[in-house]
Amino acid sequence: MSRARATLLTALAGFAALTACSPGTGSPDPAPGPQNGDRPAAAVPAPKPITKELPQAHLTQALLGNGETLPGWTLHGDKSVTEGQYCNGASDADSAPAGWIRGGDSSYEYNGSTVNMAFIHICLFRSADDAHRQYVAWKGTETSKQQVPRKPVGDENTLVVNPGASEDSVHGYVRSGKATIEVRVEGGTAGDPSGTQAMLVATLKRLQQLQDGHPATATASEEQAAARQ
Repeated sequence: MSRARATLLTALAGFAALTACSPGTGSPDPAPGPQNGDRPAAAVPAPKPITKELPQAHLTQALLGNGETLPGWTLHGDKSVTEGQYCNGASDADSAPAGWIRGGDSSYEYNGSTVNMAFIHICLFRSADDAHRQYVAWKGTETSKQQVPRKPVGDENTLVVNPGASEDSVHGYVRSGKATIEVRVEGGTAGDPSGTQAMLVATLKRLQQLQDGHPATATASEEQAAARQ
C-alpha cells in the first residue's frame, strides 16, 4: 500500500470516529426538560375552614368596612363586639349558645338612609359541632324559603328569602369550621340574593386571610362581580 493511500485511509477513519461521537441526524434528540413557560400553573389551594380561636381584633377586621361592601352601602356607626345572645337563633335569647367564644357585628345603611339596612354577625365557637348547632338554629325551619347558593361557600351555606313575615329581605348563613356568619340585607333585595351571598363570601374570605396571617383584602363588590362571570 502506498504512503499516500495509507494516509487517506487514516484520515477517513478519524472522520468516521468523530461523526459517531457527535449527535447525528438519525439519533433521537433527548427529551426536553421543563421550560419556565411550559410549567403548569400551580393549583390554587382550597380555602381552609376556620379552625383557630381567632382574637377579637381579627373578627373586627373581617367585618366589611366602607369601600369593602357593595356600592351604596356604608357603615352605620362602628363595628362592635357581639354579645353571645345575639349568636343564638332565637330573637329573645338571653344567653350565649353552647360553646360560644366571641363574636363581632356591624350594620350598614344604604345611600345614607336607614330605610334599607344590612347587618353582619360573626360568631366563633370552641368546636365545629357547636358552630353547626348554632348554624342550624340560625337558618330556621322555613325550608320552602331556603335556597342553596349556585356557588356554595364554607362547609354549610344557606340563603333564606323573605323569612318570617318579611317581603323584601334576604338572610344568608354560612358555617366554616368553628365559625358562623350571618348576613341580613333588608329592603328591596328579595329578587336578587346575590348581594347577600357576596357579603357572606367576602366576610368568610377575610376570616380565612387573617387566619393564614394575611391582611383582610376581600371585598363584596369583587365577589359579586366574580360570581356573575
